[in-house]
This record gives sequence, C-alpha cells and structure tokens, in this order.
Amino acid sequence: MELNGPSRKRIKLESTQDSCNFSTFFGSLQPYIGSFRINVEQFLSQHAVAVTGGSNSRGLKMWCKRFFFQKSGRGMSDRPVVMLEILEEDVQFVPENRIHCRNCAVVGWGRHPVSAKRYHFLIQNNQDQSNRQSVLTYVEKPECWEDSDHLLHGVVHSNGFGHLVRINGIQGGSRFLTGSDLMGFWDCLCKVLGVRKVSVMDVSKKHEMEYRLLHAIIYGHPWYSKWDYIFGKGSFGLTFNIYKNALRKLSTEPLSLLFSNVRSPQSNLQNTIASYQFLSDKNLDTVRDLFRFISDILGRQRQEGKTKSFAQKHGSVKCLWSDDELRNSFDRMLQVLHAVSEEKWVSWKILKGATSRSIGSPKLVDYCLKHLAGKRKDGKTVVARPNEESHFIEYRLEAVQKDSHSAPEAQKYQPSREQILSDLLYLYKELLNPQTMHAYKPESRLQAARHAAIRLLDSKHLIKHYDQAHDIILTDSYVRRTCYIQVDDADEDPVCPPEILTLPISATGEDIKNEASKAFKETYLFYGKFEAEDLVELEETNSGSRKDVLIRGRCKEKIAKYKMERGIEKWTVNCACGEIDDDGEMMIICDVCHVWRHIRCSQIDEMFVPKKYVCSLCLSATRK
Repeated sequence: MELNGPSRKRIKLESTQDSCNFSTFFGSLQPYIGSFRINVEQFLSQHAVAVTGGSNSRGLKMWCKRFFFQKSGRGMSDRPVVMLEILEEDVQFVPENRIHCRNCAVVGWGRHPVSAKRYHFLIQNNQDQSNRQSVLTYVEKPECWEDSDHLLHGVVHSNGFGHLVRINGIQGGSRFLTGSDLMGFWDCLCKVLGVRKVSVMDVSKKHEMEYRLLHAIIYGHPWYSKWDYIFGKGSFGLTFNIYKNALRKLSTEPLSLLFSNVRSPQSNLQNTIASYQFLSDKNLDTVRDLFRFISDILGRQRQEGKTKSFAQKHGSVKCLWSDDELRNSFDRMLQVLHAVSEEKWVSWKILKGATSRSIGSPKLVDYCLKHLAGKRKDGKTVVARPNEESHFIEYRLEAVQKDSHSAPEAQKYQPSREQILSDLLYLYKELLNPQTMHAYKPESRLQAARHAAIRLLDSKHLIKHYDQAHDIILTDSYVRRTCYIQVDDADEDPVCPPEILTLPISATGEDIKNEASKAFKETYLFYGKFEAEDLVELEETNSGSRKDVLIRGRCKEKIAKYKMERGIEKWTVNCACGEIDDDGEMMIICDVCHVWRHIRCSQIDEMFVPKKYVCSLCLSATRK
C-alpha cells in the first residue's frame, strides 16, 4: 500500500534534511499553543521527513527527524547521528488485540475512551543508517513494540496522555547517549508538543539492584523526579503517605544498632560499614548516610576520571589543628609503623589504639589516619590498602623509589571502582533488598524494615503532569477554554478528560460548540458520531486565564470496543490490600465469587499458580 507518495525502501535523509543538535533542538523551540493532536501534525509538517513504503498495513504513517549529538569537549567531526522515528498509528485499523492500552489501564486512565491515534517516538539502538531497519518493515511484528533494545520509546495518545515505555542509556546498550541525555530530550519534546500527562513504569536496574529502591534511599525520591515525575499509582493499594512513611523508616535506620553486640567478633557487614565510616570525614549515622556517601564516591570517580587520594577528593572537614600538632601526630604513627617489620601490614584499628593515648584527641587521630597515606620517614613512604577479609584499611612503610619526589599515585589509597560496586551490592542485599536482608535485629525490627522495602518497591508508576505547567504564553488575540462533554443518551459512559481549546478571542458560543464537537470527534473513536446541541458556561478558573464550558449532545452511533482503554471486559477486584482495580500486578480469580485478588496477597507463589482457586472468604462460607 502506498503512503504519502511513491514506494521506496529507505530514504536518504542527509540530502533532504539538515541535522539538528540533539541536546538543544526541542529546548530552543517555542511550545505550540494548540492541543497535542494539532501540535504534532504541525511539528511533523515543519520539521520531519515523511517515510513511505515498506509496509502492507493500513493506517500507518512514519516520519524521521535527523539529529547529531555532540559531547562537550569534542570536535565538530565527532558528531554521531541520532535518528528519531515517529510512527502514527490509526487505531481503527489495528488488530483487535492492540486496540486497548494496557499502560492506561494500570496507571488509572483505563476509563478514558480509546483515542483515535497513537504516536510512537522511537530511537533505535542501531543508529547506523545503512544497517538500521525501517520501523515500517516490521511494524506488524509484536516484538517491535516490546523491543527492549530501543534507546527511547514513548507513545502519546491523540488526547495528549502518554507513556514512556522504554529508556536505555549507557548501561542499557547505548554507545554515547546517557539516560539523562534521553530523558532531557523526551521531556523537551513533550513540552513543545503540548503533551498533557506522561506515565512511566520505574523498573530499571543497575548493577543487579532495583534502582527505584536504591535511588529513593539515597536521594529521597525516584530518579525520574529530576524531570518532575511524581508518585502516580501504587501497586497493592499503596498510597503516597504509605510510601513516604516507608521511605523514612528504612532510610533513617541507625547504623549503630548493627554494632550493638560489642563482645562478638565483628561480622563482614560490620567491617564493611566501618571501613566507609572510617573513610568519611562526616559521621555516617543512618542507612541513607552510608549509601549516599558510597554514591558520592562513585559519582566523583566518574567525573574526575583519574585517581587522586581519597582525602583530596572527599576531605570536606576544615583542619582544626596547628601544623605542629599535625606533625607530631603523624610522627607518632610513623614511629609505630617503623617499628613493625616491613612485610607486615598494620590495620587502622591497631594503629589507632597504639597512638590514641599519646596523641590525645580522638578526632585528631581519625584525621591523621585518613591522611596518613603518602607520608614519608627515613626514605620510606606510607602505603595504604583495604584488607580483603576485614575491609579495614591497613598501612605499612615501603621504600621510596629513586628519583621519586612524591608518593606514586598507586600508593595514595582510594577504593577501586570495582571494590566500591562490590561493596554497594553487598550492602544493598544486606540492608535494602527485602528478599535477602537479615542484618536487622530483633525479628520485629527486621520485619518492619522488610515491609518498608517491599512498599518502596511497590511504587512503580510515576506521572508527570505537563498540563499543570503555565509556560505557554498566549497573545491577546487568543483565549483558552476547557471543554467537558456530556452525552445525554449515555449509559455508563467512559470518563472522558476535558479538551483544551485555543480559540480567537472573538470566538462566539457557536464557534466554541463547533470546535469542541470537532475536537472530541477527532480525538476519540467512541465519539466519532457525536453532535453537540448545547453549550453551558461554567465558572472561571482560579487564575482567570480560561473558562470551563460543558458541551451537551448526542452520539448517533457508539462502537463498544472503543468505549474504554481498559477494554470491554468487566471484572471485579477486591483484594485484602485495598486494591479495587487492575494495577498491573499478578492476580488470580476465585472460581466461586469471580473476584480478582493479588496472588501475593493470597500467599500464592507466582511460580506455582493453581489452575483452580477458591478464595478464603468463599472457603469460610462453605464451611459454615
């Protein structure tokens, strides 16, 4: 089938389109003032190139926009190409199993009518134009939409509600685009096109760790919050207040309680925690303090790219002692090391115990221990390393090589990136992962920490509300109207979001009615035959910038399958956790009462879900 012109397998965008800067293009555009369905058409006609051919499917159109990506500090010749592909999907032509939107259903938008069109924004992982396959050539294959290798996949319905389906930075296979690069690009794209709301399912992992849990503990919010994504809809009846309380509970757990049994030999966990407490110039008192400090080390290593002494990098405490006090304290430590055999390493705990009485101030002792690596005495220099078993820092004197005027970089101790990541994963398993944590004592405290971690993991669905921003500036010639729809002959109609109209200030009531009717008919397949009859002026909004209006009318024909994004099936959810709707988690239906419940709340192993199931309520009723 031909789409927009003669068929061809591939187009050469280099000859038809100028490249734009990936990082700045959308940020430099003025946001369009209309609704998304109008804005996206204007954008495609002005800035993208239509692609034709390669598909036999009806209702599919594709455009491409070519960008270059230039990292700061690189020359003009080092500018890899990034291709954004926009696919318009006409829902009335898609297969039956693709009409409804699963993402809308689980995030709370399932009662919206089915949108007439969906726009997919794709950045494939393979950016080589000669090898990259056109989306149109395999769009009918289900794996296209679920391809986990896409660097970016966002979909926006014609009503302006969308979903960020996929984001893959460096760890996800990207050669040069980071997750932050892609998120910044997507965020600016949504602002320019007038997207209303976007959901994202936060299920990313880093180094075998659930990142939504780790990031929340470290920073107090999800990674996506950098772009103003907030708590959307929790799983298993989770509310925002429950989430906040769980976060506060787990992140403020005192580390001191893990060292309560001072008589027992220190465990590997205690040694690991103590080693980072030793390295830090600030007190690490809580679980958040510990993970934040480790995260800071990793971040600074990435930024600086070369090894420096740990004290040079992380020393943030102003020196409180005179040069003489420091010199005398270092000399006492060097004397202890000098008295020990050259082959023997001395742990910081032993060295601290041997010098504490002569030095006096415990804080001065700690300061000198952290800055001891690289100090010299009698042609020898102090070398520091972590003990492989205890994780404690240990020291010894080694001969200085000839012609060496400063301590070699290798002798200035700093944990390697590999060691830090290994420690981070170990601490995550011991202190954060509800499946593996066991450090907290007594049992009641362990169960409370485990429950808090589970609740944090239950927060997956985040939403950004672009329609709450006020950065679109209208001239005095235009006015905005929020239009609601009421169908008089409705029988349990869907929950239809209002349409935002941008109209000339001279628009009459009849103009508003006609434009609103057109908007609903073009946006939703369910209202394709809607005819507006009355317009009711509602009260002005608080800002006075626009008035709400209600459009009443009738719909001559309604096609049931387009009624709601959640689908046409009816079900009842009534779970012990309080959930009363589909939240995307695994559920099982009772064969007696036909009510859906979570398998987790029903204490069923997801690996062994029974073919027949009777809930506890029905079992109790049959026994009476």
